[in-house]
Amino acid sequence: MAASSLWQPSSSGALGFSVLGRAPQPGPLVVGQGSAVQAAHLAAAAPDIIGSAACLTAGAAAAVAAAGLLLAATAVAGRRGRRSLRRGGSMASPSSPRGSASAVARAAWPQSFVQGGSAEEVLQKVQWPQEWPYTANDFTRQDESDDLYFYDQPRLCTHVDDSFIGRLKTYYGKVFPQYPDARILDICSSWISHYPEEKTWSRVSITGMNEYELKENKQADDYTVRNLNVTPVLPYEDASFDIVTCTVSMDYLNKPLEVTKEVARVLKPGGTVIFSTSNRCFPSKAVNIWLKTGDMEHVLIYGSYLHYAGGFEPPEAVDLSPPMSKMGFADPVLVITAKKKAS
Repeated sequence: MAASSLWQPSSSGALGFSVLGRAPQPGPLVVGQGSAVQAAHLAAAAPDIIGSAACLTAGAAAAVAAAGLLLAATAVAGRRGRRSLRRGGSMASPSSPRGSASAVARAAWPQSFVQGGSAEEVLQKVQWPQEWPYTANDFTRQDESDDLYFYDQPRLCTHVDDSFIGRLKTYYGKVFPQYPDARILDICSSWISHYPEEKTWSRVSITGMNEYELKENKQADDYTVRNLNVTPVLPYEDASFDIVTCTVSMDYLNKPLEVTKEVARVLKPGGTVIFSTSNRCFPSKAVNIWLKTGDMEHVLIYGSYLHYAGGFEPPEAVDLSPPMSKMGFADPVLVITAKKKAS
């Protein structure tokens, strides 16, 4: 399969990003951060990106052109760009929808529901709509072809920077010991789970799309190949795990509510789910709602999955991002977590 150009944080360039040459392990693109200059560089690199089946499938070439415009607009808006970019260039307005309260909420969600200036405040202050605030279009993707083709090639690379990995690993190192000899499940996993080196758990199970990657995960005791976009069912018994993790992957799920309900089912009462996210993605496979929103909206979206799934205590968020992430020189690190209700 063809290799790809990729966008990675630059260690020396003033722009903060650089287009790398042909590389054997393609990485995701950065969304929701940067400048107009960076967007121009992305546009210049588009032919290389579009031609790569590893990062963007050839069948999605037409959609990628639109995605380039979306990425450019989001970059100009910055990390806190809360405007809703819709196809055709129209802008969503919270005051324009008419009809039922649920329709108004869906039109304004999630941008108008972000309160406060931090990830922690976003989930502390949110007033949840009475009903699930998403439409079917929110979970469409530019490339709706079978995910098995996209994930067929093993990618033994990290999709976030070293700072993200280190900070997430440190966070896990504080939470995991609270559940001695825990059984842990890592969904949407790969060849690495970013767990601490010091083992405090008894067993780790993982699910993911690529069997070779799953086999290479040295911290996993067992694995199951599972396409949760086709079969949103976790192959485990009720109350099997103390902890469930998902790293920078919930944005690829087109049935996130069903999957999160499954997470609640397999967690033991009092168990913890930990979702983490950043601003990188493979845009052809990320869902529409994620591509057109920024960091704080992403926190709200992940939190909403936990809220509407039921069975969880109110979700909480913590921003572990390094200071340089605000300038685009490091990946933001956002963690959304909740405990399963005891009864």
